[in-house]
Amino acid sequence: MFETMIPRRLLTLALLSLAGCNAPQPFGDRHSIIVHADTELWAAVEAEVMATLEQRVFTTRSERKFKVTYVAPDDERWASLRMWHQVVVIGPASDEIVQQIVNPNVAAPAFLQTEGTWARGQTVSVLYLPETGQADAVRQLLPQLYTTLDEQYQTWVIERMYSSGVNDSLGLALAELGFTLQLPNVYIHIVEDSFIRIGNSYRGSDTDLLRSLLITWMSGTQDVTPDELRAWREETGASRYDPPQDVQDQGFRYANVEVNGRAGIELRGVWRDRAEFPAAGPFVTRTIVCPEQNRTYYIDAWLYAPGTDKYPYVRQLEILLDSFRCVGS
Repeated sequence: MFETMIPRRLLTLALLSLAGCNAPQPFGDRHSIIVHADTELWAAVEAEVMATLEQRVFTTRSERKFKVTYVAPDDERWASLRMWHQVVVIGPASDEIVQQIVNPNVAAPAFLQTEGTWARGQTVSVLYLPETGQADAVRQLLPQLYTTLDEQYQTWVIERMYSSGVNDSLGLALAELGFTLQLPNVYIHIVEDSFIRIGNSYRGSDTDLLRSLLITWMSGTQDVTPDELRAWREETGASRYDPPQDVQDQGFRYANVEVNGRAGIELRGVWRDRAEFPAAGPFVTRTIVCPEQNRTYYIDAWLYAPGTDKYPYVRQLEILLDSFRCVGS
């Protein structure tokens, strides 16, 4: 029996419906990708696939956005790894695994996606290839594969962060101070003079996770230079955080930003505290100008997530920062 699906930004494609309601839950992290392909084909396209899918971002170190594990057709691990959240199958209609997923009437080359092939809620992406020119077809389809997986991952990060709902009462409280942020229900805030502290901590079996934001403002709408923003971050880190934090030189960079029509600048880098056993993590500091209030807001967001990949949590901080609005705008 065939099932027609319409993945985001894709053509309507015919795929076989395999998993029933009794299928198991998928394994692995959302950013782990299992790739199944013929050994000879993989040797020809491995470098391009890895370069496209394992693009890197800097947090406190260079991190891969996705982590790829290749599985050959004769690899006995396939029976278990095909149960992962993210699986990519590469091959033509003659491939045994492709035959389990794709309607043979689909024209190749094509990029297809389906859900719940071997496990409930998993996403299986297929690079459906012609019988000849397969390596070139893979290279042609790779950008679409990456864009789709990245969009779906970003959606998952947002859904995960707001799984507790939006804290509307906190949003109203902040509006009384002149700005709003769209914060999850699990976040709390403290007002200290003209500094507003917002945070969420999590203590689990594998890691302690802390996400923190600090917001304040200064009168006037004069331009803030990168050096001035760094000086503000250094002074704030030393005086407002316990233990005090210092700005490290590694990964230090600036950028111009625009948030909901408001201009500002952004500083990114790594903080390190002055505890006896120092902790460290990434930070993102921004200024946002609100002319109608005659204010320039300073916002500092930082993360402590030892022993785990930091990119998904940095994305959460970015999403929170991007939700900033001046009241009255």
